[in-house]
Amino acid sequence: MRVLLISQYFPPETGGPPNRLLSIANGLREAGHEVHVLAEKPNHPEGVIREGFREGVFNERTYDGIPVTYTWVYTDPEKNFLKRLAFYLSFMVMAVVGALRTKGDFDVVLASSPPLFVGLSGWLAARLKDAKFVFDVRDLWPDLAVAMNELDGTLKIWLAKRLEHFIYHRADAITAVTNGFCEAIQSVTGLDTPVQRVMNGTEPHIFQRDEAGKELRDENGFDDRFVVTYAGNIGICQSLDHILVAADRLEGGRPEVLFRFVGSGPVKEELQQEAERRILDNIEFHPRVSLDEAAAHMAAADALLVPLAAHEIYRSFIPSKLFDSMAAGRPVLLSVDGEARSILEDAEAGRYYPAEDGQELANSIRWMLNHPEACTEMGENGRAYARTHCTREAQAKRMTAFLEELVDQAASG
Repeated sequence: MRVLLISQYFPPETGGPPNRLLSIANGLREAGHEVHVLAEKPNHPEGVIREGFREGVFNERTYDGIPVTYTWVYTDPEKNFLKRLAFYLSFMVMAVVGALRTKGDFDVVLASSPPLFVGLSGWLAARLKDAKFVFDVRDLWPDLAVAMNELDGTLKIWLAKRLEHFIYHRADAITAVTNGFCEAIQSVTGLDTPVQRVMNGTEPHIFQRDEAGKELRDENGFDDRFVVTYAGNIGICQSLDHILVAADRLEGGRPEVLFRFVGSGPVKEELQQEAERRILDNIEFHPRVSLDEAAAHMAAADALLVPLAAHEIYRSFIPSKLFDSMAAGRPVLLSVDGEARSILEDAEAGRYYPAEDGQELANSIRWMLNHPEACTEMGENGRAYARTHCTREAQAKRMTAFLEELVDQAASG
């Protein structure tokens, strides 16, 4: 089976989307299939194409043994609606051109979104390459963009929904990362289009960094502190300002609690300014680090935060950070109701608190301070659950089996 994988984000860019697609590509290769990837020239999050990728329109490289065509995209460090649109549309066009440049036909074109425009690239590439078109949905767009106030105006929303429905109806099959997403998609496509859940996952060996965590605690001198860490994108949809409320509530009565933010994002500066305004001495901000370093920061924590904003749409989300946090072997403080909460409670790996509720977060941390043995057990439970149910390897095998079945049915039909 020859698979053309189209994703705007792919290593050496870092984060959940690139790592997910790398694991899928590796899973397909390990099953004996041929994979070629089309991705943008790495520029995230700086908005500047990295050194070594700036020559030419296309760069043909190999990453981890996988042939990759990196395409030029419009980038700009300053982002607004029009610049983001140009960014997405430029990749949509260049991905189709890149597909034309690849040799031979393919059995499957797997296009992973967001952005939604990647779906158009995948559909056109599949027609050009005489392939089945499979659309991989990691976020529900445009619904998420509307919830985050990134997309407004009746006409814009209507056009985006029309595009979403157009792509869904032209896909031969669809994969999505949660059951909630699958149900929403199936309500549009009907039962004739196969829709399969292929979750995000984790790589447990990356996050088993207990010794590195101890060293980091020693270096920073907070062995006597109860460290609560958020590691990741400091963005709008996480709604992290309630953590400052919790820090404010705990600073006087429980001075041993230390909150640490590790990462970067559009609201980081605003959070830092608010922490300074509140004169909070129990909060630290650290820059974005490599995945390996982030795993050490997570291992150095006593509890890990996995928050999202208080919006109904997030009930259908499972943050990939949940799997990584469980794999780190630390109890999780989760503020995402729905499927994510069910996983946490099934694993007995932490405590849920209502989204954006700083007081309840503070209460949950007080409970953890009073129940250290239970916290240790939660961490162990989470690590065991992640190893058994949430590995990227297992999800890659699930994707591979789904694509194999689709191609076999087409061949026999």
